[in-house]
Amino acid sequence: MAYFQLDKNPKRKLETDEDYDKYARACYRQAMHFSYLCMRNADMIVSEHCMAWYTNVAFSCELFFKYYLFCIHADSKSFIKKHDLFELFKLLPEDLQQDIVKCHPEKGITRDAFELNLKELGKAFTEFRYSYEKDSMAFSAQFLAELFAELYERTEPLKE
Repeated sequence: MAYFQLDKNPKRKLETDEDYDKYARACYRQAMHFSYLCMRNADMIVSEHCMAWYTNVAFSCELFFKYYLFCIHADSKSFIKKHDLFELFKLLPEDLQQDIVKCHPEKGITRDAFELNLKELGKAFTEFRYSYEKDSMAFSAQFLAELFAELYERTEPLKE
């Protein structure tokens, strides 16, 4: 049963491996939906609508990281309510972290530089949603856009 009061809708169970796989597939689909909007509207990056674009980019990155965590059946309590990109990244297996850093479009980026950029952008999704509350904002737009592009290109759906 579904309810018009959104917060009353029941959540899927997350107990078995099959539950994790269902969550992973749903998370991947959602990440791709937001990614599609970002790709379709890439021209917004240089318009007055750029904060809406970056908000969706940051959310897409969050969903890609969560997708990986669902795929490895990580303890959902450690990440399900997190939005911080850096914290989610640090929960990934070390070999996946290294691969993401290695494949980042900025050639020769060090692990320390990658993590510093990611830490500074960690709360992008939550902060960008309320950017109207700020007098001004500075952030590494290129790094975030490159991270999004990398995660979008590298992430494949969980095989059935």
